[in-house]
Amino acid sequence: MEVLSIREVVSAVGGSVISGPMEGSITDVSTNSREIKEGTLFVPIIGERVDAHKFIKGALELGASATVTSRPLNEIEVVEGKTYILVEDTLQAMQDLAAYYRSKFTIPVIGVTGSVGKTTTKEMIAAALETKFSVLKTAGNMNSQVGLPLTLFNIENSHDVAVIEMGMSIEGEMENLVKIAKPTMAVMTNIGVSHIGQLGSKENIRREKCNIINAYAEYKEGSLYVNGNDPLLHEVVEEQKGEKTIDLREETKKALAYTSVYSFGTNEDACFRATDIVFKGTETTFTYASKEEGKECKEQIKLSVLGEHNVMNACVALGVASKLGITADVAKAGLYSYQPIAMRGQIEEVNGVTLIDDSYNSSPDSMKSGLKVLFAMENKRVFAVFADVLELGEDSKKLHYQVGEFIAEEAKDGNKVDGIITIGTEAKAISDAVVDAKLDMIVKHCNNNQEAVEAIKSVMEPGDAYLIKGSRGMHTDEIVAELKK
Repeated sequence: MEVLSIREVVSAVGGSVISGPMEGSITDVSTNSREIKEGTLFVPIIGERVDAHKFIKGALELGASATVTSRPLNEIEVVEGKTYILVEDTLQAMQDLAAYYRSKFTIPVIGVTGSVGKTTTKEMIAAALETKFSVLKTAGNMNSQVGLPLTLFNIENSHDVAVIEMGMSIEGEMENLVKIAKPTMAVMTNIGVSHIGQLGSKENIRREKCNIINAYAEYKEGSLYVNGNDPLLHEVVEEQKGEKTIDLREETKKALAYTSVYSFGTNEDACFRATDIVFKGTETTFTYASKEEGKECKEQIKLSVLGEHNVMNACVALGVASKLGITADVAKAGLYSYQPIAMRGQIEEVNGVTLIDDSYNSSPDSMKSGLKVLFAMENKRVFAVFADVLELGEDSKKLHYQVGEFIAEEAKDGNKVDGIITIGTEAKAISDAVVDAKLDMIVKHCNNNQEAVEAIKSVMEPGDAYLIKGSRGMHTDEIVAELKK
């Protein structure tokens, strides 16, 4: 983080100093009182369970220079010589400060959103861009109303570009993130059913995610990259061309008029297209073809990961890189070096068995993508271990059942798994669908992770592969940890 004066901070957050010096500066912003460095501005967030105002004293004693507070001095402990800035809302203050800090930089900021695949796509885009630029990227999935501002504070003058993950689950969240991050380029990976319980329909999810381009009305220009294989996102391309009308907010429609929209995927009309996809061992190869703004190129691309979804991610990464002046023959080296981060598709051999650790999070769509990875594995037998997908609302059972139907449909085409092990109340519908389809495969349902570990060990043989996946709240990483022992 570049240095900010206390006066700048006070002005940016619309606050007032109620104790301590007005002079001085900050060199870091943190919401975690246990991760304090000298010169930190501590931001106590009021959560559902904990009001972090009670940690102000400890944070300041650890070296923080200042704190914001929505509590008056008589409600908190005061440390002499430290600056206290009174604000109405500490989270809003941090967001306002992040927006101010972002405004100090003129580098390209690439916002990445989508129902699934945001983190992997962000990582691949960064890998392509790092072949030429100094890149700031979101750490992990720090993409929320708290995480995104904290990410922006990491921009420094040495950075050439920032790749920022932007997540939302309820109405209005994306609009707020855009006001903070002001992306100059945007990527939409897909429109799935994640958070459909809160937003009601995939069309509503699309409308909210499309708000990612709203800053373009201010810039009078901008680029949007959409997954052309996704029917709802292909309609965005048609809307921009005047061929179709879809439900968008008025501000988004105004911004779309200034937006260059590019599609990526395997469709013939995609601006950034993949053909001749081959999976072998743990690698994927494909032919990349680009026809951006009249410029055409073809390049053979090799990835050190499996899955059609990773091919899609690579296509958009190459498209973004091209826009920023990096040709595919250069960017592809960065893509080949990409490896999944923890719990997001990591493949590991343990005692003669292949574990695919995709336990960080899940959705029905990402389960189907994971199954496609299993289909490409060359192991003797392959198994899917699926736990509940949460936050799917009243259609949860139906959406889980459709995953089982997908397994049955793929089996007809020769894409088979040898077993399915499900965990939880909702995921039972996946097993039910497989049983209903009368498939010749091992089917086990478990109530908890420990039962799942026992079920896996009861069928496990050397040469097997196991894909382990579930919503974060299901803690399927516990299964991976047990199997590694």
